[in-house]
Amino acid sequence: MFKFQKKDGTLEDFNRNKIVNGVLKAGGTSEDAEKVAAGVEAWLPTAAVNGTVNFLDVRNKGLEILSTVNPIVAASFKAYKKPA
Repeated sequence: MFKFQKKDGTLEDFNRNKIVNGVLKAGGTSEDAEKVAAGVEAWLPTAAVNGTVNFLDVRNKGLEILSTVNPIVAASFKAYKKPA
């Protein structure tokens, strides 16, 4: 299992559901969300260092995949800023 390093430096287990939910909230379909999540999961082993991957790397990879799957939703996802 991979760990996800958050902005504040804390670690949590990688959770594909967060990717799926993010794509759905941005207006993507379930199929779009599954494609993005599967793509990120396939990429993780190549990106992780000591089993850990940075949140920005995951976000950027997710956006890269989403841009090919659904560019309109990718633009919406990219524009989203989580409330502080």
